[in-house]
Amino acid sequence: MTKFDLAVVLAYFAGMFAIGIHFSRRQESSDAYFLVNRRVPWFLAGISVIATLLSTASYLATPGEMIRYGLPFFTASLCYVFVIPTVNRVIIPFLMRLRVTSIYEYLEQRFSATTRSIAALTFVTARLIWIGLIIYTAAFAASAMTGLSMPAIILCIGILTTFYASIGGMSAVLWSDLAQFVILFGGALVIPIYVAWETQTGPADWWKVFSQTERANIPIFSLDPTMRITLVGIVLDVFIWNICTHGADQVAAQRYLSTPSAAAARRSVWVYSLSDVALNVLLMTCGLSLFYYYFHQSSLPIGQFQADIAAKADSLLPDFVASVLPSGASGLMLAGMLAAAMSSLSSGINSITAVISSDFLTRLAAFRKQQGKNLLVELTVAGVVGALGILLALWITGFMKSSDWNLVDLMIRTTQIFVAPLGALFFIGILLPRVGASAVITGFWAGVVVAVLISFSGELLPLSRSISFMWIQPVSFVVCITVAYLVSFIAPRGQPIIAIPPLK
Repeated sequence: MTKFDLAVVLAYFAGMFAIGIHFSRRQESSDAYFLVNRRVPWFLAGISVIATLLSTASYLATPGEMIRYGLPFFTASLCYVFVIPTVNRVIIPFLMRLRVTSIYEYLEQRFSATTRSIAALTFVTARLIWIGLIIYTAAFAASAMTGLSMPAIILCIGILTTFYASIGGMSAVLWSDLAQFVILFGGALVIPIYVAWETQTGPADWWKVFSQTERANIPIFSLDPTMRITLVGIVLDVFIWNICTHGADQVAAQRYLSTPSAAAARRSVWVYSLSDVALNVLLMTCGLSLFYYYFHQSSLPIGQFQADIAAKADSLLPDFVASVLPSGASGLMLAGMLAAAMSSLSSGINSITAVISSDFLTRLAAFRKQQGKNLLVELTVAGVVGALGILLALWITGFMKSSDWNLVDLMIRTTQIFVAPLGALFFIGILLPRVGASAVITGFWAGVVVAVLISFSGELLPLSRSISFMWIQPVSFVVCITVAYLVSFIAPRGQPIIAIPPLK
């Protein structure tokens, strides 16, 4: 990295610092701090959702996935044919009826305070792990590109992001997400443009070479649950993940709750979906161009080259940025990777703080007495959440030194255990009126157990090969709903404690 590259990164850091300072003056209430007084433009909300959910892990793992395993993973984008109508017609109308800060407040209205607490604690735990992984992957990339130690980078990223997310609230998070989305999208354009210019080729040439490998084939369906990816399985997996994330994850739902109306929230879903497809195509093209570039540099047969490069697929992008790209372009790519991490990290800090404040601290008389006077408690909680994320990232750095997982496996097998069971709680609440608190809690834990068994099937079950990660969401979702419904025949029928006001 040259001084010019570092200047680009420092300018980005300074911009994030300035955003935090600017919006810190507007944090006069909890509603402003967490929901921007429900006045967020639909376009900004949609961009924030994609910027939040696309972390550095995705930024690195998506090109690496293309290089190592090929095209099957990218057929997941077909799921949006089903995601958009489901989210816009079922989830958004439901969410926008709730005048809440934390979506888990609904679970107390529908089921019980215990159900609400279990869901909120699950979210906090899962998102803290997610934050730690995000910081780790950003440090992993930045260390490969700069030569700096990972602990130093972890501290730098974590402290700066915690600062602007804490003092600037949701406003700082949203506007930094927009800036970071532009940077990470621009950074992802750099690699294919450079490879095309350097080799005087284009995507058609890259695909012609790549299609000679078996990685260009797409299995449609298989009864073998250990097959890593099939078209039907991955579309079903990402469909369940999307509807559960948008309906039951505070990080995504908080953005829709921040918009002024259901119509605005629906437009946000379109922005998110189209942006996600565009970014996946762009990152897939990055992987394709890197594969062609390094094959062009080697003198190996295509089969041997594929086998050799697969082992280092995740580190190929940062290595290419550090050793091949010209000065300035490397700095932009590094800023893009950091932007992907920091947008997710800042959103996670704000959403976890919202849940802790709304679902736990409001039960304390001292906090209720302080509410409305200042945001000292919220700022403190945000700072503690950021610090915990930093500590987890440092621990994960040590763990990955002794693991052979790639980044896709690492993220999916650790952060998606609770996604479907948590989402199922809300779908049960909406669609199954006979299910009460006892039944839904039983179904939730049954879904979690199944998700754990599938995620770590190679370690926990007597199988020769692990069950594919693409079955974690669909199977645990179905198990959760089925068990809850069956238990409802012997458990008390559920009735809403508080009626939700009609959608305006």
